[in-house]
Amino acid sequence: MNKKSKNNCDILVIGAGPAGSSAALKAAQEGARVILIEQKKEIGVPVQCAEYIPVQLTTNIGLRDDLLVQEIHFMRTHLPNGDVKETESIGYITDRDRFDQHLAEMVEKAGAEIRKDCKAEIPLNPPLLKGEIGGLSGVEVIEGSKRYSIEAKIIIGADGPKSTVGRWIGAENKEFVSAKQYIMPLIMEMDYTEVYFRDYIHGGYGWVFPKGDKANVGIGVNTSFGLKPSEALDRFVDELFKSGKIEKKVLKSTGGLIPVGGIVGTRKDNILLCGDAAGQCNPITGAGISNAVLCGSLAGEIAAKAVIDDNLDIL
Repeated sequence: MNKKSKNNCDILVIGAGPAGSSAALKAAQEGARVILIEQKKEIGVPVQCAEYIPVQLTTNIGLRDDLLVQEIHFMRTHLPNGDVKETESIGYITDRDRFDQHLAEMVEKAGAEIRKDCKAEIPLNPPLLKGEIGGLSGVEVIEGSKRYSIEAKIIIGADGPKSTVGRWIGAENKEFVSAKQYIMPLIMEMDYTEVYFRDYIHGGYGWVFPKGDKANVGIGVNTSFGLKPSEALDRFVDELFKSGKIEKKVLKSTGGLIPVGGIVGTRKDNILLCGDAAGQCNPITGAGISNAVLCGSLAGEIAAKAVIDDNLDIL
C-alpha cells in the first residue's frame, strides 16, 4: 500500500458516533493509520438520544466536567398497576452532540483523520491483505461534490441501525423499536430518571430524563401493533402534563430507530461491525452508548493488532 496516499489507510471507520469514534481512537492509539468518515456535516447533530450515561463511562473515556449536565442518582419505574419501583442508577445526562464531538476531538488528537459530509457508497474488491479471500480493499465515497476511493486493510462499520456496511456483508438489523422524543420544560426538579410502562406504549416504554429545567420526554414503540410513535408520545405528554410534571410546550423534537433484535454479526473477512450497526445495544432497554463505546474500542484495538501483525485471523 502506498503509505503517502491520503486516500490509503490501515483502518477505515465508517460512522462517527460513539462506536465509530471509539474504534478510531483506540486504533490510532495502537499505532494504526486511521481515516474516520461521517456522512453528517456536523458530528452528533441532530441528537437522537435520551442522553443518559452511567457513571462508569465518564471515567473510561475521561469526559470533561462541562459535558456532565445533570447528575442522576436513581431510576423510578412506573408500572401499569400504579406501583413505582426505585433502582440505583448513578450517572449523568449529557449533551449528546457535544459528547460525540468530544470523542471526535480525541480521535484527531490521537492522529486519525476525520472527514465529514463523506458518505460510503460502494465497496471495492479484492482485499489487500495477502491470502484473504472475499474481503474488501476499500470503499468508494462521496465527500461533498467529490467522488473517490479510500483503500483500507480493514473496514469498521459503525454507521447505525440501518448500516450500509452491514448490508454489504449480509448482517442487517431486522427488528426495531421506533422512538420519538420531545424536549419540554420541566416543572419539578429531578435528580432521577423515570420510565413508564403503559398499555398504550406498545412493545416499549416512555421516559422522562431531566436536564436542568428541561427534560427529554420520549417513547419507544413497536409499530407492528399499529400505533404511530407520535400518537403514543402525545398521549404520554398528556399524562405527564396532567400530573404536573411538565409544561405542555415542545422546544425541540427528534426520533429514530433502535435495533432490538440482538447482535446481528460482528465480522466477515476484513470487515467488523460495532455499535448499533452490529445490534449491540441492549435489546430490552434500548440503551446503547456504553455498549457502543466499549465494543467500538474493542473493534479498534483488535483491528490495529491485525494490521500490525498482518494477520486477519486475529479478527
